[in-house]
Amino acid sequence: MPTTNTAENPRFCSDCGTKLRPDARFCHNCGSPIHGDPSRARSAPVSKALQWGVPAIAIVALVALSVIRFGSRSTGVDTEERVPLGAGGAVQAPDISSMSPDERADRLFNRVMRLSSEGKADSAAFFGPMALGALEALAPLNAHRRYDMGLVALVSGDVSRATAQGDTILAQRPTHLLGLALAARAADARGDATASRNFRRRLLAAESAERQRALPEYADHDADIRAAIELAKQR
Repeated sequence: MPTTNTAENPRFCSDCGTKLRPDARFCHNCGSPIHGDPSRARSAPVSKALQWGVPAIAIVALVALSVIRFGSRSTGVDTEERVPLGAGGAVQAPDISSMSPDERADRLFNRVMRLSSEGKADSAAFFGPMALGALEALAPLNAHRRYDMGLVALVSGDVSRATAQGDTILAQRPTHLLGLALAARAADARGDATASRNFRRRLLAAESAERQRALPEYADHDADIRAAIELAKQR
């Protein structure tokens, strides 16, 4: 029976992959014992690569995924929740996604008016169209909502819309205090002094009777009415 030629079937160390001498019992490179399984020895380099390579790849992938998710989250905050306003810094937008239409309109209206009162005209102008859209979504509009829309329009520089809202309120009720106050302010914005004085005279004449009606919008905008009355008395 022919004998196996060990030169044609070399053995390799199962730990370091070094080619072994035919009669070696230990690896002359790393000192590991030889188990006499050529197929195992030949496959050892691949097994070692998989043993260390797969965990390394998994770690790299995990780190990359974390970086991507963090970056996406940071970008979302900057682009969706903040509005750059030049030297004035950034203003955080309100989260209105879960609000009812009325709550959304009230929140945006209050924000616009607060920003305007604080002298932040750029910020108020940015949120103005959002507030107008939210108010329009409440159609058909009552006098209260038309007054709110008129104020936002004035802050946003849309004098014609503010004028239209005041005229509509007065067409429905000529003595409505908020309608007269809004119409007077819109006339001031147009530079129409005659119309402004006329609306303010009507406001003073209607105040007593209208206050007795105790309309909800009169309570909500009591400070506005008081300010309009005081201004009308001065003119």
